[in-house]
Amino acid sequence: MGRLYTLDEAALVRTLTPARLCAQDMAAHQAELVAVLAVIRADESLADYVYAIAPDWDGSIEALLVSGRVTTAIARFEPERVA
Repeated sequence: MGRLYTLDEAALVRTLTPARLCAQDMAAHQAELVAVLAVIRADESLADYVYAIAPDWDGSIEALLVSGRVTTAIARFEPERVA
């Protein structure tokens, strides 16, 4: 059996899910959400970014992940560059 949602993950799913989607769009959206949860479970820094930004996010889920990956990559690089 797969891992169940945490309360934070359930809130994220609600936040990122539009109120009205047709059945076909909902299926695609749910697949994107599964991918998001898998990614943020594997990367704590990305998870922190996604949870912080998601409530005000009005773009696509894919763009949210790309933005998060870029932001966390820069944050990881900066301390190395300064040192």
